[in-house]
Amino acid sequence: MRFEQVRERLQALPREMPAAPAILTPIRLDSPENLFPHRPLAPVRQAGVLVLLFPDDQGEGRVLLTVRVPHLSAHAGEISFPGGSAEPGDADPVVTALREAAEEIGLDPEACGLQVVGALERFLIPVSGFRVTPVVALAERRPECRPDPNEVARIIEPPVEAFLPDAPVELEERVIRERLIRYGVYPVEGERVWGATARMLGQLGALLATAPAAEQAGSATQPAAAPAPEPATPADEPRVRRATLADQPAIEAFLATLTPELARSLPPSSELLLAEVSGRVVGLASWAPWDRRRAEDEPRGFDGLAFDEDAQPPAELTLLAVAPNLRGRGIGRTLTDAIAAAAGSTGCRRLLAWTLAETAIHPSSVAARAFFRANGFNDVAVDRRYPARGEDRLLLSRPLG
Repeated sequence: MRFEQVRERLQALPREMPAAPAILTPIRLDSPENLFPHRPLAPVRQAGVLVLLFPDDQGEGRVLLTVRVPHLSAHAGEISFPGGSAEPGDADPVVTALREAAEEIGLDPEACGLQVVGALERFLIPVSGFRVTPVVALAERRPECRPDPNEVARIIEPPVEAFLPDAPVELEERVIRERLIRYGVYPVEGERVWGATARMLGQLGALLATAPAAEQAGSATQPAAAPAPEPATPADEPRVRRATLADQPAIEAFLATLTPELARSLPPSSELLLAEVSGRVVGLASWAPWDRRRAEDEPRGFDGLAFDEDAQPPAELTLLAVAPNLRGRGIGRTLTDAIAAAAGSTGCRRLLAWTLAETAIHPSSVAARAFFRANGFNDVAVDRRYPARGEDRLLLSRPLG
């Protein structure tokens, strides 16, 4: 599978994840009881692993896996993703996964052009007590890795086709902790991938086998853009400008492909900016004063949170949307910078944004937190009194001027 296909199908991960093939789940053969007890044998600990995909020299999609050294106390010699247990200073599973990848294989996110796009389904490993978040990331280039010999024996880079739903899966039986179990394995590069890693790879393969909505519907899903002035940038580079009334049909068509509710009711805006590529709307952003008059059903500004040191009320990033197939190409960053410049020109000294807090681990929330933190925003507060979609909200702030 070409890496461009991989990128397109993973840029907008669904809230409801497809299931991994059932054959990968271990079952006990010597007793009708479950293989593992229902309750963890140890206190639950948070963990993050990095599911990193990248193009090889021929442009084919590959995934990075490690072979653990044979003398480790846990999972010795097994195949795994880079990752491990969260540390007290880790802000979220993304930080955990990237930190562990740097320690285990010397991963440099900037050098390989890494972009976090979300997460697979979080799950609990009862026998170890780890609650694992598989963080999905795309790299523009094959990463140059330096395995830590104390943890990693070698790195393998199987093609993503090895984990698609029609990929070969072999059954294996063995005795583990005096229990006879059977499980499915992926045979790759002379190794046997099973257990939690196999289940994550199976879910990844199921995602890659599902064409995105835009691909299924064809060109009918592409919004028609309003006539644009002469481009000021190359055709493949985003051009950001202020939206006008003439852009309304193109804006509504663009938003309808993302969230129909947005097309019917745009959030409040002091300024609405759009990004175009070749005359087509590919992104939108807007801002408004944080202390504006709010509708009854609109969040109340984090219960009156104020910034006394600011002579001018802060600005709020009220909308940021980028076409799913073009995410990771700098459009969101360009729009955010343009909003920061526009709000700063009015005297505002900070730009606020909010997303769901750390308790939310669905892919869009993980990616949003990573995006804001990578683009100049710092965490300010968590609002537990207004449950947005049943989750707490995280407020972030970016200085202006």
